[in-house]
Amino acid sequence: MKKLMIISPHNPFLRSNGGENRVYLITKELSKHNKIVLVCPAGKCGKESYKAYQPFEDKAKNKALNFKLLNKLRKIIKREKPDEIQLEFPWQGLNLILLGKRYILDEHNVEFLRFKRTGSRIWPIVYLYELLACKFAKKIVCVSETDKKYLIKYFRLNPNKIEIIENPVDTSIFYPNTKNNKKVRKELGLKKDEKFVLFFGQLDYYPNVEAIEIIKKNILPELEKKKAKYKLVICGKGNGKGSLKNFKHKNLIFKGFVDKIQDYINASDIVITPLKSGSGTRIKILEALACEKKVLSTSIGAEGINKNKFLELEDDWEKFAGRI
Repeated sequence: MKKLMIISPHNPFLRSNGGENRVYLITKELSKHNKIVLVCPAGKCGKESYKAYQPFEDKAKNKALNFKLLNKLRKIIKREKPDEIQLEFPWQGLNLILLGKRYILDEHNVEFLRFKRTGSRIWPIVYLYELLACKFAKKIVCVSETDKKYLIKYFRLNPNKIEIIENPVDTSIFYPNTKNNKKVRKELGLKKDEKFVLFFGQLDYYPNVEAIEIIKKNILPELEKKKAKYKLVICGKGNGKGSLKNFKHKNLIFKGFVDKIQDYINASDIVITPLKSGSGTRIKILEALACEKKVLSTSIGAEGINKNKFLELEDDWEKFAGRI
């Protein structure tokens, strides 16, 4: 059995966002045929059978080029002697390059494109960093055919170097289930004739911060014009970098982080993803589709996701609100 070291900038045991869920589920699957050594931030640790090192705090400065972390990685690699190293996200690529180690790179997003779409001024730096990480990788894994095309186009990579592994969904959790629908609707105080509109995700993630502003400035006003009977429920960790702090509306309910988002998805009438930036494929859309729930998204929000009878696309905000 091959020993595979997986290095992640996120703690997959938390499972509080799409990146953590991808790392957790792929690691779980790989552990069936490999001896896994996981390296991730300190914090919650699962009861899985594989070994986990947690040598750094969950802070941005610890996730990229970092000489203290580089030294810790050197010691862990020397001790474990892995046959392969898999890097989740490109951020620690330079650490491994300096250690003289080749690796498999799991590209959850095309990172520079994600930064560029948000208008970030540092996207050219991210581009160069990601380019190096991709060039030194022995193999690259990405989440969709769309992302594969971007990687070939922007980094001039050999197509044979890139493999697609779509974002997995935990179907033991996300499946059609009406058992708790009445309980959730009662908890939210929804009337029988009110439509339950759901938006959820990691709320401090910039594309979701943008989406909250779109809900505030574009979607809610249009729904009010149409005199719709609804409640828009926002679930997720964070406060939208402060945008939810003073966001008050008679038809808005902010629940924060919930333990079982699957119950809210199943109880909802529609899940919306009004995103205008980001990259990769949105695991929240895949989770909602696994519950056979209607999803209304922008084209960018649903980028890389295969056609599905429950998925509708709309990029005009007035028409978007009209389809809720």
